[in-house]
Amino acid sequence: MNMGTRRIKKDYVQNLISVIMPTYNRANLIVEALNSVMRQSYRPIEIQVVDDGSTDATSEVVRDWERKYSENNDLVLRYHYQENAGPSAARNKGLLQSQGEYIQFLDSDDLISPERLEILAGIFQQDPDVDFIHTGFDGFCADCGEVIETHYGKPDQDQLEVALKGRLWPNTLRSAFRRSLAAATGPWNEEMTCFEDYEYVVRAIGKAKKCVALREILASARRGGGMRVSDNLRTYQGRTFRIMCESALLEVIRERTDIPLYARQEFSSRLYGLGLRCNARGWSDLGKRCAKIAKKASAGGLDAKGQRRRLAYWLGKWGGLSYKFVGDLKYQLTASKSIINTDHVCSEKTKKNIEA
Repeated sequence: MNMGTRRIKKDYVQNLISVIMPTYNRANLIVEALNSVMRQSYRPIEIQVVDDGSTDATSEVVRDWERKYSENNDLVLRYHYQENAGPSAARNKGLLQSQGEYIQFLDSDDLISPERLEILAGIFQQDPDVDFIHTGFDGFCADCGEVIETHYGKPDQDQLEVALKGRLWPNTLRSAFRRSLAAATGPWNEEMTCFEDYEYVVRAIGKAKKCVALREILASARRGGGMRVSDNLRTYQGRTFRIMCESALLEVIRERTDIPLYARQEFSSRLYGLGLRCNARGWSDLGKRCAKIAKKASAGGLDAKGQRRRLAYWLGKWGGLSYKFVGDLKYQLTASKSIINTDHVCSEKTKKNIEA
């Protein structure tokens, strides 16, 4: 497992926010992301752009933006080029180069609300124990700009318990970190090509002294032109990476003694369910990995749901197919209540200028 080898330096510039932006062939989009940082009501900010081997005009576009908009010490852009190694490697390089007391990751095709960094900095500065902040975000159609999904933060719930229940919807841009937490979390996993944000956030929450979740929508993710989370889960590699995230959660469970029994039981039950879905696809090796994690996490025993799922898991592929059928049926019955518009179709009427 490639987790990088270097740790970020502990020295920092007080109150500075480092926005770490990996990019690859985003010459046509990165200006929108950079502009969303420039429009922040907060200063000082540094933007660490790490170009992961782009072959288009990304370098020229970024340099041109830097000449136009860098504001001396209040808004500084630093551009770094590396041979193509993936977004996690680019984020790790950005972390190593960063100097900020607070860390915000932002992909080069996404946007943050103008007040986001001011709100985050205010929370960090008001309470020195807060080292992780999670906010709401929405997803907008890359073609027409229409919001097609909304994910609110859950301020009334413990964030680790949310993750154990499988209800944490991590996204690179919705989380912010105090530098000390980023150092304790360690580097991004450079082996993972999907779910790497989930794995990193899980490790961070496990190390955090105090987490704060905001319901407000303070960021926007561009949707379209790539695989969705559900698509990744349909592939063997994607399911493998998802199980790596669950392994990271298991390590958190092992390290923490303050996790309630019911949260551990729900995690174990969910892992047996994930194992059943793996079995249904004929991936018995992945199913065994899920069952192994579930067993290690359920030292205090399983709840009734977990016991039923464990029994179904023992039935092998047939148990998995039955479980998947029931789960898919429930999903279809509740699809109308979904916060994600899976049937979105662009029309000329809804198309608009996203940058405006």
